[in-house]
Amino acid sequence: MKDYRMVRRSPYEAMFGCKARVGLASVGIPVNELCNLSMEEDIEKIMLQPENNEDNEIRDENSENNEIGDEKCLVNRHQENITNERNNSIQCLKKQAERMTTQSNKKYQELEVGTTVRISILDVDRARGSPRNSLAVIANVDNGFYKLCTENGFLKHKYTRSQLVPCKEMLLDLKTLVESSKEKEITLREAAGCSSLMGTQGYQRCNCKMNSLSCENK
Repeated sequence: MKDYRMVRRSPYEAMFGCKARVGLASVGIPVNELCNLSMEEDIEKIMLQPENNEDNEIRDENSENNEIGDEKCLVNRHQENITNERNNSIQCLKKQAERMTTQSNKKYQELEVGTTVRISILDVDRARGSPRNSLAVIANVDNGFYKLCTENGFLKHKYTRSQLVPCKEMLLDLKTLVESSKEKEITLREAAGCSSLMGTQGYQRCNCKMNSLSCENK
């Protein structure tokens, strides 16, 4: 399993705090015995040897307490490793996010309020034959996120700079759109349906009977 470049460790290490156990060497079998293994019975013999030795030893209360204490120490140590690995992964993700933001700011210039932009519409949000893009104007900029206003109202979601394509000319007037929208918020799918001659995405179902002469949806 290759290490992820962003977190600088494999997903198994980020989740469990240790490397993934692969092969017989990670089970605990001595390296000298690995060369002599040829059948499953050989592995069973090696794994059963510690159990036979423990049965022959005399167990005291002190030894049992020591074993319990050692197990607690191992559990605590393992939990600390898990916490450290997850914290380091979070820090690596934050650094990667900052690096991506810096590269995006260098590639895309900031847009001013009132600029007309073009937004691409996904296939699931538009009907067949509908335009693939929608025009909007920037109404507000908040920490790198753009609030847009269309001819039919404000869009509910905010957009990043990479999702917007600025237009060379001022095709839409911000004041006119704000007055006509009256702070109404709609989704991009609704905006695409309002500006399309084919209607919204999906279809209308008629609840009328087959023999009915008039349709309720007309």
